[in-house]
Amino acid sequence: MPAEDSQNTMRSIPTHLDETMKMRSLKDPRPFRIDRNFEIPSVPIVLTKILQLVDDNRASARQLEELILHDPSLSARILKLANSALYSFRSEVKTISHAIILLGINLVKSLTIGVSIFEAFTKGLRDEIGCINQLWMHSFAVGVLAQDIWTRRTNRSEGEFALLCGLLHDLGKVALFKKDAIGYAKLFAAAKGEEDPDISTLENRQYGVDHAALGSMIAKHWGLPPEIGTVLRQHHSVLVGNPLVASVSMADHLVKQAGIGYDGDRMIAPELQNLRTLLRMDQAEFDTLCHLVTSRRADVEEFFQYTL
Repeated sequence: MPAEDSQNTMRSIPTHLDETMKMRSLKDPRPFRIDRNFEIPSVPIVLTKILQLVDDNRASARQLEELILHDPSLSARILKLANSALYSFRSEVKTISHAIILLGINLVKSLTIGVSIFEAFTKGLRDEIGCINQLWMHSFAVGVLAQDIWTRRTNRSEGEFALLCGLLHDLGKVALFKKDAIGYAKLFAAAKGEEDPDISTLENRQYGVDHAALGSMIAKHWGLPPEIGTVLRQHHSVLVGNPLVASVSMADHLVKQAGIGYDGDRMIAPELQNLRTLLRMDQAEFDTLCHLVTSRRADVEEFFQYTL
């Protein structure tokens, strides 16, 4: 993949999403605005229990295993991930306890949080599931790449936290799908050209707030770590001064550039050089990351082939 020359490239919306939206007879629902009367979604029960484990330094792998086993869908996803080409373990992973040992308790916690939120918000949605699956694929890839970028600059534990930040960076979009499934799916899947407004601008026009601000609001309401709220709020900011936020923003740009999943538009912002400067990322590392994300695309798409 070309490095700097590909920064402003745009890929078209996934064909099946565009066709789905054209084929459906969509009636625009009564528009709403997110204001002081907006009811913030309640925190998923599973997430509450997981966050309690996260806050408890004494929490054991056994406690995490028991929590996951109470949710068959969550258990299946964790095992599917452990057995995917993304990790390529030598033998089949058959139990959650084995998955925790191989993947690590912090990584499994992060994945469990991400999966539980997406499942809680998308439960009951049918026609929009193609859009949501593409968004989840994008978010997962951003999380994996953000983990790599941040681990290079900190340590494994911090890298696993960056994975969680990447998984949740578009939390506001998931909430909009839940609140206004038909209206937001139409906005999300609409083809957008170079001269068209990006999805954040369209969200502001339609709802009075964009996904970044909404996601940050939800994260604060749920009691998620403040760093996550900062990432959610600032990951599109051209004035990013926080290296963790920059790691997620860089991952977001590179995943878009590689065409993994879809997050509502394909516009590659021009501030990659600013992010590289903040992260002290030289050309060799940038090229390595471009190659890495491209080489993992097939593995991520395979993992999500039957997901959701």
